[in-house]
Amino acid sequence: MTSPTETDSAGENYSNNSWYLGYLSSNAAGGLTTPLIPLFITFYLGLNVFDVGITSAIASAASVPALIFWGLLSDRYKKRKVFILVGFMGGFISLLPMLYVHALMSYILVLIAFQVVSMASVPVSTMILIENSSEDKWPAVMGRFNFVASMGTVIGLAFGTVFIAFFANKSSELLVNIYMISAFIYLLSAIIIFLAIPEPNRTISRRKLSDIHSIRIIERIRFFPSTIIHFAGLREGRAPLGRDLKFYLFCTFLLMFAFQLFFVPYPVFAIEHLGASEVEIYIMYILNSGLGAFTYQYTGRINNRIGIRKSLAFALVTRIVIFSIFGAVSFIMFQSALWLIFALIVYGALGSLWSFIGIAETASVTLISPKARRGKTIGYYNSLNGAGQIFGGLLSGIISEYAGYSIDFLIAAVLVIVGTSLILKRTPSKMIKGSVTSAQA
Repeated sequence: MTSPTETDSAGENYSNNSWYLGYLSSNAAGGLTTPLIPLFITFYLGLNVFDVGITSAIASAASVPALIFWGLLSDRYKKRKVFILVGFMGGFISLLPMLYVHALMSYILVLIAFQVVSMASVPVSTMILIENSSEDKWPAVMGRFNFVASMGTVIGLAFGTVFIAFFANKSSELLVNIYMISAFIYLLSAIIIFLAIPEPNRTISRRKLSDIHSIRIIERIRFFPSTIIHFAGLREGRAPLGRDLKFYLFCTFLLMFAFQLFFVPYPVFAIEHLGASEVEIYIMYILNSGLGAFTYQYTGRINNRIGIRKSLAFALVTRIVIFSIFGAVSFIMFQSALWLIFALIVYGALGSLWSFIGIAETASVTLISPKARRGKTIGYYNSLNGAGQIFGGLLSGIISEYAGYSIDFLIAAVLVIVGTSLILKRTPSKMIKGSVTSAQA
């Protein structure tokens, strides 16, 4: 194996390409299991959208204290590599009990265990790259890391699609087998990290990284956001954020809450009403993630050309239109190839819009926040997005099961309308160059 580090003329270390293989494989493991909550609950356990919403919300909530705990622990002991190993090995070990899951409660318990231990790697993944790189190379290192991580997710989804297509109707344990494959990919990732990445010779305080923010290339719809660099530190002073900033953060929470009302039940809707199979659900997720990663490459140029306010408005208004259309016609949609193809395309289009929303929101939070408090503010932003995911996922299952998918989608559209009208008033028109550095933890 090649040397894990190379030395530039200044004598500082920076990342070798072999570093990224561990992250590529771990994100492939995550991508492989991305669609499994709705698939496992509906196909394997034979339950409904209410159970999907509850499970998604609980899994999301489990990661919140885990992220805070592991982040603070890694900073306290000034170690990075060991927490990545704990996270990847924990992902491997915690998924093995899926072999014995045959009821919802045991499934939820396994997901909780997975979330708690696998989150150990999240707060330090980006930090270890930064601490092994010279400061002038941080943007390039994290940009590559973003790309590799997102491609890993797409590769995992693609592998899952091929696996299910090949083994469909050949095993009743098909979805369980996917969890097992994912578990062993996490084990492979741990081995690669152990061999390829050194423990940094220096550690950097997260509070000093006020200009380095986390932007998710791919919109996560299952769990608490996994791209956190900055935490709303428990030991930090209670510096006032200002009324405008607090209002803007509330708007981001409202929008994420509304998005989850649509996204969480959507796969179950496609299964129950449009006759989607496991393969077609995987294809739907590939389109969503792949188009999201592809669009990200051009979002910066578009933002510079038309401004972040117009860019955000375009993405949000498009989502309003899509949510409204599905709310209006979902009750008359039936099982047919045409409707299913339309649903797959729509889900992919929604993924392509995320980069506009994520970058615009992060840039706006950065510009509104005082520079000295940007790290703390991004922590609040990530936390509120996570809260939106939790409560949106929880309520989506209840509304969809007892009022119907049409009502759920229409409520999502109305809330996005409200959130759009509020957030655009506080969104800066242009992004200052260098105000946002993308980094996926």
